[in-house]
Amino acid sequence: MAKDPIEKLEKTLKKLAKSQDEIVQRLGRIEARLEAGATSAPDCEEVIRFLDEFRAGEALGEASLGAWIAVSTTPCLKGGLRTIQCREGMHARLLEERMKELGGSPQHEIPEAIYEAAMTGSASTEKSDAEKVLDFVSRFPDIDEALRPIMEMADRLDDDQETQSLLRTIAQDERSTLEFLGEACALLNG
Repeated sequence: MAKDPIEKLEKTLKKLAKSQDEIVQRLGRIEARLEAGATSAPDCEEVIRFLDEFRAGEALGEASLGAWIAVSTTPCLKGGLRTIQCREGMHARLLEERMKELGGSPQHEIPEAIYEAAMTGSASTEKSDAEKVLDFVSRFPDIDEALRPIMEMADRLDDDQETQSLLRTIAQDERSTLEFLGEACALLNG
């Protein structure tokens, strides 16, 4: 009988320690933002605009990957591209859903010239898969730098932990995408 209250106390102390760790992490992020001269938390309009632009880019990613998959001749790349395409589409839908929950609606459209260039380049049969993946990887040579805008917005969202977690988990997927494409580039371009 004496062991039960001790176990209960230990369990409560573990929960308290976890809560304290989370608070310390949040304070650390806030302090880092302040030291870097970052502004306060974004207003809802800024968050919605960010989510909308990100959503549009992910939707373009899904479409352009579909065009690439249709002409890809490299099985080991094609399988990864299918996974990435599914994630891009899922991200676009999740970002749109969150944006709507915050009171926004999809408005941002990728400029026609950018859309056409992405689709034409992805669907090209004149460039090999090796060339396409090399082009892609050369645009994002530093993964942390590529993810910086997503992480900076997430770091500013301590008052909106749902959007913060959404952005952080999407960033993890994006890291996986960039790592896979980097490995594929090395393999295909020796």
